[in-house]
Amino acid sequence: MAKKEKEQEASTTDAVDSLKLSKILVKSFNDGDDKIAWNLGSDHDNPTEVKEFISFGSTLLNYICTNRRNGGAPVGKITEIVGEEASGKSLLCAHLIAECQKRGGIAVYIDTENAASPEFLTQLGVNINELVYLQPGCCEEVGAAIEKTILKVREKAPNKLVLIVWDSIANCPTRVELEGNYDLNMNLQLEKSKVLSKMMRKLVDTLGKERICVVFTNQLKTKIGVMYGDPMTTPGGKAVPYAASLRIRLTRSSQLVAGKPKKGEEVAEGGEGKEAKGAVYGINTIAKVIKCRLGPPLRQCRFDITFASGIDDEESWITTLHERGEIEKSNGWCYYSSFPSGKMTKKEDPNDKKKEIEYDRGLQFREREWKKTLAENPEFKKRVLDDLEKHMVVKYGATPVDFAGDADSLLDVESAVEVAQTGG
Repeated sequence: MAKKEKEQEASTTDAVDSLKLSKILVKSFNDGDDKIAWNLGSDHDNPTEVKEFISFGSTLLNYICTNRRNGGAPVGKITEIVGEEASGKSLLCAHLIAECQKRGGIAVYIDTENAASPEFLTQLGVNINELVYLQPGCCEEVGAAIEKTILKVREKAPNKLVLIVWDSIANCPTRVELEGNYDLNMNLQLEKSKVLSKMMRKLVDTLGKERICVVFTNQLKTKIGVMYGDPMTTPGGKAVPYAASLRIRLTRSSQLVAGKPKKGEEVAEGGEGKEAKGAVYGINTIAKVIKCRLGPPLRQCRFDITFASGIDDEESWITTLHERGEIEKSNGWCYYSSFPSGKMTKKEDPNDKKKEIEYDRGLQFREREWKKTLAENPEFKKRVLDDLEKHMVVKYGATPVDFAGDADSLLDVESAVEVAQTGG
């Protein structure tokens, strides 16, 4: 008995001593000018803690990227957006810039594709008078521009929110490429990987201590001769994928055609802007989180992008809530079951088919009037947002309801294991 008491007393003493010792060590490491050590439990200024996010313009994408209500691109971290051509990479960046400016921040747009449209940026809410637009000639100049931005911000306005967008990695040459000819040379291909590796090593540590969000876009290229696994890859090596805390992959799913109904929807005369019947007024995009240090990875969502106004955020809510059972569709009507309408209806009693029971089927509306219903009923919109949070936030230890394994990635893993086992 006495032995057990001594062991308990010793373990308690060790626990206290460990806590004191950790504080002593943290303090000793921070004797110099720069703070390099923190206690993650009590020091909320540690560089790993993300306190701020910039919205992508899509509520569902914010949720799957950060697993929280007011999520988005993490400030103090690197985000990479990859995708096919015309899948919405630059458009997501434009939404990020507009959101950053709304919050009093400043945005730096590094355009190495020479593809920015001032009219479209303005349409999406970007104030082009406050936008810093850069067009460097090579990757080395991009790195220098990012470093110069960080130093200037730290000097003039250290607490200012800053967004740095580089669009895109794939189309930016290195200095060696610019000075060379058009002959193919594998060493030139490796040069970009070396430049990006050096850039990431200099950036990652600094960003964690600044109120700066860095977003890179990259293109998907086809790996020639790949028979198994994912045939798509991103140029520039592995430096950015390793350094990025968040990686999003965009895939264009289908076209939005005026007059063509969605599944379960009535035929409408026009689309987003009442275009002529048969006209394409947007696309549907699938976003998949392929790497995430802020929540569960490998989640995906869909949202519409209209050519006139960008991401149609609210339209994506109705599909998600219908899949989760919150919205019932019947005879051209939608019913939001958890929001009472005050109107009672009857249905057959499952226990006694000769009897009927009364119940409130929920708020009734037409699918094409979804956004109008949200605008006219603030309480209903609040309920919708609460229900989205309930369904989209994943508690650790639980399986996401929208989880779907990536067949390509699984094939990659299986093939890698097979090679390792056979030695081939």
